[in-house]
Amino acid sequence: MKKRFFSLLFLSLLAANLSSFAQSFFEDGLSPAFHKGRREALRALMPENSAVIIFTNPVKMRSNDTDFYYRPNSDFYYLTGFREPNAALILFKNPQTIDGRKIDEILYVQPKDPAKEQWNGLRLGTDGAKQKLGFESVFVYGDFLKNPAVDFGSVSQILTFNIGDIETNSYNVSLKSMVARLKEINKTPARPADIALNGMMDQLRAIKTSEEIALLRKAIEISGLAHMESFRSIQPGVSERAIQGVHEFVHKAMDAEYIGYGTIVGSGNNSTILHYVDNSVTNVQKGVMLMDVGAEYRGYSGDITRTVPVKGVFSPEEKALYEIVLQALEAGIAACKPGAEYRAVGAAAQKVIDEGLAKLGLIKAGERHPYFPHGIGHHLGLDVHDRGGYGTLKPGMVLTVEPGIYIPEGSPVDPKWWGIGIRIEDNILITEKGYENLSAFVPKTVEDLEKIMKEEGILQKLKVGK
Repeated sequence: MKKRFFSLLFLSLLAANLSSFAQSFFEDGLSPAFHKGRREALRALMPENSAVIIFTNPVKMRSNDTDFYYRPNSDFYYLTGFREPNAALILFKNPQTIDGRKIDEILYVQPKDPAKEQWNGLRLGTDGAKQKLGFESVFVYGDFLKNPAVDFGSVSQILTFNIGDIETNSYNVSLKSMVARLKEINKTPARPADIALNGMMDQLRAIKTSEEIALLRKAIEISGLAHMESFRSIQPGVSERAIQGVHEFVHKAMDAEYIGYGTIVGSGNNSTILHYVDNSVTNVQKGVMLMDVGAEYRGYSGDITRTVPVKGVFSPEEKALYEIVLQALEAGIAACKPGAEYRAVGAAAQKVIDEGLAKLGLIKAGERHPYFPHGIGHHLGLDVHDRGGYGTLKPGMVLTVEPGIYIPEGSPVDPKWWGIGIRIEDNILITEKGYENLSAFVPKTVEDLEKIMKEEGILQKLKVGK
């Protein structure tokens, strides 16, 4: 009797809270109209008599019975606004007759399940998805390609991707069953379709709408303020993980849901490791600390890098390399303008670095070297390395510009240069007339960095490292 009573109580509370849940569901800066517009834009690019089928990301186990923080597939979210797992989207180029109705899109979602929702959170279900996402045809995933009976007889090409990620993940029975059902009716190899669909999504997502730019501004603002608080907190005796904590605390305090990528806080020789994410060194006393950290806000990521001296003042060697990278950054940003070729941005930065290293005697003039081993940047958006081609720059693109110099221990140069890694990264919006540096407010000159590092940070207030 008690069990039945509490079950009824839970169901009543669930119904009472559904409206408040629905109100908060879209407090993410993107409306159903945005996602519908993106579906219409993709449909316009699709070949005649084709269909697109996109699955969201699988749930991934972290350990035993705990999962990693769930994040939907970026393309799936871009087109639907749906954040739950076990879902799929079908778009038809030409409307299909299903159950006597002409429809051009179907969304498959998880069914409502009060018992599971008590453990893992509320689900929209079919009715919620119709009401809040703006879809007319929504079914549960168990009906995928079965009910309603989707007739692919008039469809000459099915375009899809991310099937491999699902098939190799035994933890996602629901998604795997949908993929298996798709294979029953799609006998042709998927790779040509994958390439075509990827190209369409690259074209769409490379150009950000005003709604997306607003979210990126917020993500970059949060990321930049976190960097500035970390500058104040860095001093001899600090740990890499403590500085990681400063960044991520500011992110959460300012309402960012997550980090955009693995936080990179590398001191000493770790600053020369491009994707160093261990952040495990304690009692850092000297050298530089390279921080490549960005907040994810409503799905959109900032991506800012700054490198600062642990003692608050750059050594002569650190300063010499830093000034070269800063000049390379400024040269790369100056090359960002509509109509320019993306490769011109990297070429401008590379020229400054090559000439600067030769002037310091670290390389010979014209010599190829390993001290700037990565590209100049990437698109920024729903993914930190976002979709988009690398040809002509166009208004609405958001790019990173991130030159660097890295001299690992043991390099064939004077040991006084060893263990110094410098990277400086800004986030650039291409505009109709040129560019806007969205992260320009974050200090990056030697003078400005050394000045802000004299201020008291949150770690000092907490007496961390004392």
